[in-house]
Amino acid sequence: MGNFLQRDRLNQHPKGSKNHRHIIPNHLIPTDVNPKEHPNRSYAGNRIKTTKYTLMSFLPKNLFEQFHRFANLYFIFIVLLNFVPEVNAFAKEIAMIPVIGVLAVSAIKDGFEDYRRYRLDKRINSMTCRVYSRDEHRYVKTEWQKVGAGDVIHLSCNEVIPADILLLQSSDPQGICRIETANLDGENNLKQREIVRGFLGEREEFHPTKFKGTIKCELPNTEIYKFNGSIIQPCNDQISVNKHNIMLRGCVLRNTDFVEGIVVYAGHETKAMLNNRGPRYKRSKLERQMNKDVVFCVVVLLFLCFFSAIGSGVWLDHFKNNQQVIFIPFDDMDFYTPAYQGFIVFWTYVIIFQVMIPLSLYVTVEIVKLGQSYLIHQDMELYDPISDKRLECRALNIPEELGQVQYIFSDKTGTLTENKMVFKCCTIGGVDFPHADPDDNDAGLYEDASAPSPKVAKYINSMQNDMIRIDPTLQREVSNMSLDRMDDLQFGTRTTPSQTDRIHDFFLLLAICNTVVVSAHPHEDKMNASGDILDLTSEDDENPAPKDKYTRLRDSGSRRSTPVRYPNLPDESAHDSDLEQSLTDVSMVSENTLKKRYEAESPDELALVRAACSYGCRLITRTHDKATVWVPGDGEVELKILHILHFDSVRKRMSIIVEHPNTGEKILYCKGADSAIFSNLSNRDNSASERIKHDTQHQLTQYARQGLRTLCMAKKVISNEEYKSWIRSYHEAECALYDREKRLFELACEIEMNMDLLGATGIEDRLQDGVPETIASLRLAGIKIWVLTGDKQETAVNIAYSCKLISPDQEVIMLNAKNMDMTETLLKFHLEKLTSRARHRGSELAEDSPVQVHGDPCQPSRPFKPNNKLSLVIDGKTLEYALHKDLEGDFLELSQFCNSVLICRATPAQKAAAVKLVRDNLGMLTLAVGDGANDVSMIQTADIGVGISGQEGMQAVMASDFAMARFKFLERLLLVHGHWCYDRLAKMTLYMFYKNSAFIFMLFWYQIFNGFSGSVMVDQYYLLFYNVLFTSIPPGVLGILDKDVEAETLLARPQLYKQGPKCKLYKPHSYWIQIADALYQSLVMYFIPHMCVTDTDTGIWTLGTVTTTTILLVNLIHMGIETKSWTWVHWAAIIFSILSYVGVAIVLSLSCVTCGPPSNPYFVFLRSVSSVDQWLTILITCVVALLPR
Repeated sequence: MGNFLQRDRLNQHPKGSKNHRHIIPNHLIPTDVNPKEHPNRSYAGNRIKTTKYTLMSFLPKNLFEQFHRFANLYFIFIVLLNFVPEVNAFAKEIAMIPVIGVLAVSAIKDGFEDYRRYRLDKRINSMTCRVYSRDEHRYVKTEWQKVGAGDVIHLSCNEVIPADILLLQSSDPQGICRIETANLDGENNLKQREIVRGFLGEREEFHPTKFKGTIKCELPNTEIYKFNGSIIQPCNDQISVNKHNIMLRGCVLRNTDFVEGIVVYAGHETKAMLNNRGPRYKRSKLERQMNKDVVFCVVVLLFLCFFSAIGSGVWLDHFKNNQQVIFIPFDDMDFYTPAYQGFIVFWTYVIIFQVMIPLSLYVTVEIVKLGQSYLIHQDMELYDPISDKRLECRALNIPEELGQVQYIFSDKTGTLTENKMVFKCCTIGGVDFPHADPDDNDAGLYEDASAPSPKVAKYINSMQNDMIRIDPTLQREVSNMSLDRMDDLQFGTRTTPSQTDRIHDFFLLLAICNTVVVSAHPHEDKMNASGDILDLTSEDDENPAPKDKYTRLRDSGSRRSTPVRYPNLPDESAHDSDLEQSLTDVSMVSENTLKKRYEAESPDELALVRAACSYGCRLITRTHDKATVWVPGDGEVELKILHILHFDSVRKRMSIIVEHPNTGEKILYCKGADSAIFSNLSNRDNSASERIKHDTQHQLTQYARQGLRTLCMAKKVISNEEYKSWIRSYHEAECALYDREKRLFELACEIEMNMDLLGATGIEDRLQDGVPETIASLRLAGIKIWVLTGDKQETAVNIAYSCKLISPDQEVIMLNAKNMDMTETLLKFHLEKLTSRARHRGSELAEDSPVQVHGDPCQPSRPFKPNNKLSLVIDGKTLEYALHKDLEGDFLELSQFCNSVLICRATPAQKAAAVKLVRDNLGMLTLAVGDGANDVSMIQTADIGVGISGQEGMQAVMASDFAMARFKFLERLLLVHGHWCYDRLAKMTLYMFYKNSAFIFMLFWYQIFNGFSGSVMVDQYYLLFYNVLFTSIPPGVLGILDKDVEAETLLARPQLYKQGPKCKLYKPHSYWIQIADALYQSLVMYFIPHMCVTDTDTGIWTLGTVTTTTILLVNLIHMGIETKSWTWVHWAAIIFSILSYVGVAIVLSLSCVTCGPPSNPYFVFLRSVSSVDQWLTILITCVVALLPR
């Protein structure tokens, strides 16, 4: 009967629809159900497969992929063409060797990479977890690959989450847990998740079999910060679930004994796998130019073939009697026509001149780029010992782009600055309270007789980086707060808020309006890895030693970028008087507080909580619905958390709604950007409120001018009726499957209206080490720098001066407009002013066009030269108007007059739009650098994306092409490695074109003397091995190891970098210069030996051996001239080329009597090397050919 009811219930819920899916717990599904009828059968299993091939599909699939390259298709066509008897020029089998070799090298590389992916997949799929088994009525050890949607899983502390799991049970009494998302988004800060509430009865303990609901959720998607769904109970009641109830695959459970949950997405349907797009592939500017030049190679090849075919027809036509052409066989005399023979010979020449298109070019370039990326990664000058991170090359095919950067778009916070926040000052009720620098020698040191106990003092001094130097005036206000609060209780509450009330609410807001996780304790799970319940008690537990409940977690394995030091805490023998005295003399920080460990999602929150703690307002514990705070004057207060409105980039604020235990008031505390708070303040006609607003705005301006990050704090008392109405609407919006985010956003904005201003804070975010010097060097290198930040204009301008983005002698153009018309007026005014000024002084500004729309900086045109004395500052609102299609041209023109641009209050979309504007309209090569999630769009829009692995997580790193730990590394990355990579690859690519062209031209000159018959004087083995063996390695070594200038010189003289952005080494006409050089050398290398053997008995194959030896030596010496720094690897590559040629020549000379007729290399090479005349010929030819060099 039970199975029947379960089967009937399964049929009540459809599998899903186009917009959502239904998941039924597997323990509710009968064990004898047909697999084809399983309701979760259509969902992906948890086995992952990132490999592209199998043993059976590797060969056909890999060849299919390689044949997508034009060059490979071309050479396959040549091989097939050689099988046509009328046009074959070489032995069919020999002609296949070079192509097979190139395809084999690429296949081996692809196979090795795929094998590495296979081993990683196998290791991950073999990991184990505990899955509830209905048959055994317990959790059993199960491999990840056998987990599926609907399985209930048990996880212990520090265990990796195997799939996307909906949280149902937690060991925490409050039903919360913490996870570390570093494997997913790189953030080491702990995130809080909570169980789904409402599917169990009051005080009912969880068991997998008690979960009988059906999960209705959205289809798998890539949005890792979004999840919507509901649980449909058997009684058809719906329980809303959201992103706070979901734990994603790859995250790690922290600070929680155990959790249990049900799988909603598995394997390739998890958000982690959907976001795993593999390495990024971009095509560089140099590679695009190289592809154009390959097309020119085809043009030259066709010209030579057509010319030779016409020559063959003309030569045959001058014979009046076809019987005279006895050395050309004709099977059918009817085919003896010059036109037909010219057609046949054309295809023969396509085979002979095939080397004109460098077969190994693409493979060599790919290997060179891998080598360059490896050397960049291994550079210890780009290693950060603090974070223990090297520079990471995530995009392996654009290292040369680093040497051609023209614009840099940089974030400020966390990129130019440390993103390690220091509480510097605050204003409460319009009164400013400045704080001393914690780096002062006197700050926080306790040496006098009235100091706390030595152990407490020692520990306090060890926390210097976390504490602040308190303001004496504010400390007196806090000390007096106790008396004022007692007076309020004794004589009645004031009708108007006093300064004491504002201070009380201000610090309470700092302590609770955040996502801070409080303290930790050792976590143990009684269930072992096999699912067995163990008894963890021991004899020692009979008389356990007293332990502080909030002892710092030491063995949790929490991932941190730097080792954690655990100082000795004050022992219990410390005198109570010492601890009591410490409450006053040590900023009210108690011994118990010292044992707390605060973890926050952002450094700002951590700085604010520590500031509140320094003034005695200490966050003690926190759950999903309660926050316990020690408040001066009130003591320990347990606030009921009614709701949390999390921060988002649109509202730019965060709010928490709590209920005070004493007064029963429902209070909303809100913190956010000044623009987001002031617009939502109440409009009371109150002189005191207006004065507070005015004074606070003035102090915010002063903070911003000091370069501080500012946040405003506000409060609102909510009536019971208003809250009940609002929370009802909010719950309805939470259960909606459509437009849920929009409705929740609107309700959040609604409740945050009509607030009262409490004050504001100023937090210092110091510049990273080396930032001013790096920006100065990059500007000297000719790179224009734009800084885009969400900070206030005054803050951003101050930082710009500090980091030398703006110098004191520069004129700053400020663009602040309220509408489109005003923006247009400002742009026109400044453009006319600057154009008039340029025209007046007759400078190059008046001669050159300010805007190069859709231009190419590599083209031989006169680029616009910016004025080093001008900087542009524009706010986000004005930028929104300036990016309009009617004004973007004027804005771009004005920006080109300036050497640097600073954009304030910019949104992520505006950052990306600014990059796109410059990239598309100016045709400039752009680089974007940032460290946070708000920089991802900008990084992905730019030609090169650089991610900083900073305090805001690693979303930027995951979206980037290059990842590094410090902004200062950008100087060496661009000026040194960028310069080298561009110089190496440009010279190597042009050398490859020159080398092959010279060889083909030399064969072409011989055709003049053989009646364009298609015969060659070079042995076919030399012809086929020349490109893929004899001369393949030296260019690769040149492309990986050559250094035209030492790193110290490049850093000392940043102007040397300008050759890259100006494309001085590889211009569009560079290819034709190489063709001209190859043409000259081929003339010398053919005609000097030809004249030396004229009227002698020297054979054709001897002439071919001499010319082949000559061109090999000339090519190698030519490359040696191009090489600027020699290493043993360079010498080894050249020696290998010579020895490989000599080895092949000797083998052919000794063994090939009838190899590949009509050629006959038998003993030819050995006779040639024994002839002094031929060595003299080779020497003279090499000298003459290389004279221009």
